[in-house]
Amino acid sequence: MLKKTLSIVVLGAVALASGAALAHPEFQSAEPPAGKSSASPKQIRILFNESVIPQFSGIELKDQTGKAIATGRATTDPTNKKLMIVPLKDQLAPGDYKVEWHAVSDDTHKVKGSYSFGVAN
Repeated sequence: MLKKTLSIVVLGAVALASGAALAHPEFQSAEPPAGKSSASPKQIRILFNESVIPQFSGIELKDQTGKAIATGRATTDPTNKKLMIVPLKDQLAPGDYKVEWHAVSDDTHKVKGSYSFGVAN
């Protein structure tokens, strides 16, 4: 009985450890928020569920015609490595924008996604 219980405990620990090793950064929220309109932001802020490496992470910002908008380099908040911050070089004109993001976590998993937001008059 002890041998069977020990086997179950060991299998459970291996399953939990392998699940943690296969984790990927997941998009949690963004500023400006997805699907909303607001004033022109000074930066794009994306929160993930785990820390990201800013040197291998970033965004491409496009206007409603598909034209790329200049951005600065991605960084992370010094107190929260899950928060990627990308400064914008210029004020955005009113209209719709698409953020195509990519992020690499501390365990080197890369993910990507996109969302849209609007800038009001």
